[in-house]
Amino acid sequence: MSLPTVLRFTRPRRLFTGAAAALCLAATGCSGGGDGTVLAAHEYRTAKVEEVSRAVQTSATVAAARTEAVTTALTGPLTYLSVVTGDRVEEGQLLATVDVSSVQRELANQKSQQATALTSELNSVEQAEQRHRQYKESLDQSLNPEVNAAQAALRTATAAHEDAVRAFEAKKADAADGRDPRLVEQQRALEESRNQVLNGEINLARSGVASAAALLQTEPSVEGVQQSVTTHIGTVEAAAALQNSVKELSNRQEAYTTALQAVDRDLAEAQRQVAATFESKKEAAVSVESAKLAARQQLDSLASGVEQARRAAQVARESAGQGTDHLTRDLNASEIRAPFSGVVVSVGSEVGRPVAGSVLTLADDSGMILHTEVPEIDVADLRPGAEVTFTTAATGGKTFRGKVSRVSPVAGAPGGGLSAQQPGAAGAAGTPQSSGAQRPTFPVEITIDGDTKDLRIGGSARARIVLAADKGGLAVPREAVFERADGTRAVLVVAGAEGPGARGTVEERRVETGTEGDVTVAVTGGELKKGETVISQGSTRRDLLGTTVTLGDEA
Repeated sequence: MSLPTVLRFTRPRRLFTGAAAALCLAATGCSGGGDGTVLAAHEYRTAKVEEVSRAVQTSATVAAARTEAVTTALTGPLTYLSVVTGDRVEEGQLLATVDVSSVQRELANQKSQQATALTSELNSVEQAEQRHRQYKESLDQSLNPEVNAAQAALRTATAAHEDAVRAFEAKKADAADGRDPRLVEQQRALEESRNQVLNGEINLARSGVASAAALLQTEPSVEGVQQSVTTHIGTVEAAAALQNSVKELSNRQEAYTTALQAVDRDLAEAQRQVAATFESKKEAAVSVESAKLAARQQLDSLASGVEQARRAAQVARESAGQGTDHLTRDLNASEIRAPFSGVVVSVGSEVGRPVAGSVLTLADDSGMILHTEVPEIDVADLRPGAEVTFTTAATGGKTFRGKVSRVSPVAGAPGGGLSAQQPGAAGAAGTPQSSGAQRPTFPVEITIDGDTKDLRIGGSARARIVLAADKGGLAVPREAVFERADGTRAVLVVAGAEGPGARGTVEERRVETGTEGDVTVAVTGGELKKGETVISQGSTRRDLLGTTVTLGDEA
């Protein structure tokens, strides 16, 4: 609420009583103007440096800064409980235990099953390693049956091919050099026939035939020769012998030709045999490489089997730990211990009954806070860090201090706020809450500073939260400030008067104001000086301006 608004309110004037009224009448009256007026002690105040603050008063509840529910994931019955509400505990202290016999049985059963599975996997690893080792040794020692059979077939095919090549080369050389037995025989016989024909012709020539060859060509028969050489005695036998020799020569020439053809056929067959054995050798060599490749692949497959078996064993080993981790955690969780030092604020379980989540609630009372709610009219001016003072019913007049740590942006539940439940809660202007519908309030958290001894968790408190403050400036009564026609503000002072009995002239002083408290307002600038006497109700005593007044004594 701004100062101009406050100044527009009409407040009831205070009545003078007792000695103050008598003094006023003796001095020609307080209501009239002019010299000789006496101001009662409550009608003036010395301007001095003083903190001015605007605050809201509210009810609050003392709480621990840290509250934690001690829970367990187990569902077995509680077998031991060592604390009750209000007990103080130390961090790590055993609070309760839970029956975990069923968990122990399940853990033992699972460990047995996992041990069996792991043993089986380890056996598989050993068997795979043994198969791989044996197969590799057989390869390293050239004992693989498939490879050996292929190599034996290759050796056989190579030998057959080499034999065929040698046979072909021998036949070819014999044919080239004429050493083939069939050709040699036929050549010898052919030479004999040729010699016989030659001898026959010579004999005929000796018998008088000039050209036996021509004779034989023209008249190859015996009868022809006989007719041509009738004049020669003994030529018939020579001609017959020559004819036989010629026939024999012809036959042997044909036989030689046939022998040559046979030799050529044998050479061709030998060449075909070379080609056939080469193909067999080639196929055998390919079979050897195929057998070696298959052996390497089989070795790789066995090595892969070893690796797979090892991985399976590793998985079994890891899954064994993972499968029982939660059971082991459950066993370890059978003992419920205090997570920190503090006070037990509630117990939610009983011995012999199954645990249902929260076992108890623990509060750390080494740090304390206040929970309160502030009316909507004041929350806009409230910021974290605002200073707070409060008292509690349990500690009497002892004043504690704190600071606002959090202001909720969301209003509390209707009717549920601490401030709303207190009919006397008021805003900064001191206006009481309406007796009608409850207005929204906003939750506020206050961190308590310094000593928290004797504060009790859950206890009630009455807090004063500072919404605004001016420190280090002058403070004057709120009703001493009035607004002049030009819009500026001013106060009335008794110039030259200091203390009771002194006299002075009433003058105006221009002022600039700041924070307004319940009674005073801060002067942040202007003409007012420290130590000057300020008339408490300047707006209603402007008739004294320029007059001389006397400062009265206290009643």
